[in-house]
Amino acid sequence: MEDGIVKEEKTTVNNSTIIEGSIKAKEHMIINGTIKGNVEINNFNLFLGPGGKIEGEVHAQNVRIRGYMKGDIKATGKVEITKEANFSGKINSKSISVEQGAFFDASVELGKE
Repeated sequence: MEDGIVKEEKTTVNNSTIIEGSIKAKEHMIINGTIKGNVEINNFNLFLGPGGKIEGEVHAQNVRIRGYMKGDIKATGKVEITKEANFSGKINSKSISVEQGAFFDASVELGKE
């Protein structure tokens, strides 16, 4: 994932889409719509766009949050919280970055898989 752009096969949830229920996929995901449920894409990247919303758990390789998320993130790689983000929950990842200006209310556990 470079600058929030996934360049390989991906699933996109558009801004007019609302999904209530869990998602399991084997490709990268871009979410600009609303997910009320868990997202499991263990070995792939998740990008939550500025208009996107997730209420649930996320299991992914790398995660970049620009929208609203309330829930837990379990990432085997990096979690990025951008200045546009509104995040509350728990994060378990190898590394994390939080840009100045983000709303960030979380507990963080680093270095464990």
